[in-house]
Amino acid sequence: MTDQPLFTEACLDASFARATRRETLDILNTRLHPALQKILAAEIASGNRVVDVGIDWPDAGSVHVTLHNHFDNRHTNAEAVFSLCDDPHYWHADYSTTSKPTHLLIC
Repeated sequence: MTDQPLFTEACLDASFARATRRETLDILNTRLHPALQKILAAEIASGNRVVDVGIDWPDAGSVHVTLHNHFDNRHTNAEAVFSLCDDPHYWHADYSTTSKPTHLLIC
C-alpha cells in the first residue's frame, strides 16, 4: 500500500488560488471526514472540481467543501446524508455527516 494522498492538485478548479493549494489539499486529505472523502473522490472521478474549502463552519473542527458542478443523492450512506436546498442565495444541494462536527460537501 502506498502513502500517496487521495487528493492532488488535479481535483482543484483552475480558479483556485495557487497560494492556498497546498493547505487546501492538506485539509482534504487529513481533516475532511472519510465518508465525505469517498464522495468527493467519486465526484472528482466524474469530472467535478473543488472551488472552495473552509474550516470551522458549520461547527468548530468541521470542514466544508464547495464543488463546481451539481451532484445528486447517489452517494447517500449511513454516514452522509443528502439534502436538496436549491436556493440560489445559498446552494443547490449538500451532503452532511451524521456525526459531529458536521462536515459538508456543497454544490
